[in-house]
This record gives sequence, structure tokens and C-alpha cells, in this order.
Amino acid sequence: MNLIEKYKKKVLQILVLLLSLCILIPATSAIDISGEEKTIFTAEEDAGIYAAIDSGNILIREALLDKVSSWSKFYIYNISEEKLEKIADYSFYSHNLAINKNIAVWQGKSEERDWVEGKYDVYVYNLDERNTPKIIVDKFNSVDDLTVGENMIIITGRNSIAESSDYDHGDIFVYNLEDGDMNRYELPGFQSEVAISGKNIFFRDNRYGQLTAMVHLMNIETGETWQIGDEEKGVYLSPDISGDKIVYKFDEDFGSFLKDSAPQLLLMTDISSNETTIIASPGERIKGGPKIDSDNIVWGDKRNGIYYSVWFYNVNEGKEVFIADTNEEYGTEVDISGDTVIWTDIVDGKDVLKLIRLDIPENSAYVTGAQQTPELEKSTTENDPGESTIKPAGLYSEITFAAIIFGLCIFAMRTINYKK
Repeated sequence: MNLIEKYKKKVLQILVLLLSLCILIPATSAIDISGEEKTIFTAEEDAGIYAAIDSGNILIREALLDKVSSWSKFYIYNISEEKLEKIADYSFYSHNLAINKNIAVWQGKSEERDWVEGKYDVYVYNLDERNTPKIIVDKFNSVDDLTVGENMIIITGRNSIAESSDYDHGDIFVYNLEDGDMNRYELPGFQSEVAISGKNIFFRDNRYGQLTAMVHLMNIETGETWQIGDEEKGVYLSPDISGDKIVYKFDEDFGSFLKDSAPQLLLMTDISSNETTIIASPGERIKGGPKIDSDNIVWGDKRNGIYYSVWFYNVNEGKEVFIADTNEEYGTEVDISGDTVIWTDIVDGKDVLKLIRLDIPENSAYVTGAQQTPELEKSTTENDPGESTIKPAGLYSEITFAAIIFGLCIFAMRTINYKK
């Protein structure tokens, strides 16, 4: 073998090695599971679990819906101390709850008032004061969702049947924890699932009809609203927010709620740039969120069969990470705060709450609680939805690099053959 042949072989070996590395390296992830999956709460037989996590504490609701004797119990689980404390016990069924730093809130129900008078109340509990939970707003006709921000509680629902002639109508209420004032924002249609970031709230809205759902955001100081997405392309569900990133589900089939299978997408919109990214496309129904904390997203989907599995996505890494399979056939509830992921599961016929810790890279630093969102430019409005750039997440940079290396291989072969 002459010198040129040896040179040719060596160059090609190096280039092929680089090409292999740029293909294989992206398949690995810097995200790792730093602790073992563990069960932190087991519900009583036939009772269900719902939970929310923030700043090292988990708010847990255990509840039984029964025609004769419904009940709800609320607990605080401290992650670092591995300590469970019961904070409330009621003889009614409740399902809405939220926690932010030291403030926990949930929905209650009065058996002494009828529906016309308003049966639903909102309770608040201060983790620092450890006093008995107190009612802050009462006599709502319906509470569809609630969340807690910095010194405020956001409620979607109706607080009087006389305020609207439309039966299918719910508004947004902002309760100030400092002075006790509550402001009502009446918008077209029906508002439900809600999240908050700074002075901006994000919610599900069905103003275009009962079978439609959109994601809207509103500045609670100005009352100005924006729409995310196109109401003619599909339904947009379950928004959550961290900083300037919104995550939500998208389904192009308006009637998928009637079907067993639904190939939904998990999308993320950066409201500072109006750029939308496809985070996941499992080809199946998505449940249990999605939830986002800083650059970290969790959700549950049905890609692995009849049961749901839990997944994690880091925006900086650009890759999905499998967390766990569950025995949940109808959907697992998930949440994340910092490096801790929680989800519901079924073990030996009982609902349980599980927890796991993740080893997240330093460049994915997290912020817990109500994130601060920068002031928004009016990129999408009620009358002018604007254009949102949609792109798939993942490996564009790695694919580009691979293409460059492949091109160098071809160029080197042609150059060497020419010299030969």
C-alpha cells in the first residue's frame, strides 16, 4: 500500500468516526435519575389522589366520591424531611388544589347551601403559620379550576347564577391575599384550566363552541388578552406556564374525546418570540399535565400500550427521557418542581403517589413557584392571532453537523482520487 493509499484510508477512518459520534452522542442524555422511585402516599380503598408540588412541599388530596358518604382529606408532605402531616378533613368531595411556596389552596363544598345560593368555597392554608385552613371566598356556583400566584389566587368559575344568562359560562376571578379584594374578569365563552406567571394568567377557553378549546393569556393589570393557536385547526388543552414558556396539548380532531385513541401533540410556545415547538408526538393520548418548571417538562402518555407512562423533557437537552410505566389505564397525574417529579399510580388496587429525583444539568437551573414573566409584546391578539413559527424539537443542530461531516467524506474521497 503506497503513501497516498494509507493517507486516504486514515482520513476516511477519522471522518467516519466523527460521523458516527455526531449520530450516537445525541442519543444520550445528560439527564439522569439520581434516586430510586418511591411511594410516598397510599390512599384508602376506592379513594383517589391528586397532588401538587412546589418549593420542597407536596399538597396531597385524598378523596372518596360516594352517593352516601363522600369525604376529602388534605396533607402536606415535606420532601427533605420525608414527613407527612394531615392539615384538613372534610365530609365533602373536592378536586381542585394548588400550592405556591408557603400558600396552599383548594376548593370546598357546603352541604348546607343549595346550588342556587352557591355551594362552593375556596380555602387557603399558610404553611408557615400552620393555623386552621380558612375560607377566603365563598358561595360560588361552580369552581372549574384554581391556582395561586404571588399574593393572589386565580379562580375560574361562576359566583352567581344571576350574573350571566348563559348557563355554560364561567369567568376569571383574582383574589388579593393582602387586602381581600376580588376582581372579576368577564370574557366571552367559558374559562376553565388556569395557570399563572407573574402578572399573566393562562387559561382554557371555549368561546368558539362547546366542542372547541383554545389557550388564551391575559394580563391581569390591563385586562388585555391574547390567543395562542388557531381555533380552526384543532383543540388546545391543559396550559401550564413557567417564565415565558407555555406548554399545552394539541389535538386536531375536535371529536377525539369520544374515541379511545387520540394522536395528540405536546406543544411549547415561547411568548417572548411567538415561536412554537413540538415537544412530543407520542401518537397517542396525553394525560397528566403537561407541567413545566423552568426548562423542565413532565407529562403522561399512552404510547407504551393500554397503560400510561411518565416522560420528562429538558428544553436545553432537547430530548425525551422515560421516567416510569404506570398501571393507570385512564391517565396519570404528574407534576414537577426543581429536580423532583411526582405522579399517581395504582398498586395492589389502591391509588398511590410516587416520587423520583432527577440529576438535571446545571445549565437547566430551575425556579420554583410562580415564575416571573417579562412584559409581553402584543404578538397575538383577539382580532389578529398573528403567525406562530412551529418547529419540531430535537436534533437539527446534530443533523446539520452530521451532514457537514458526510460532505467532508465525499470531498476527501474525490480529492484523494484526483491526486492519485
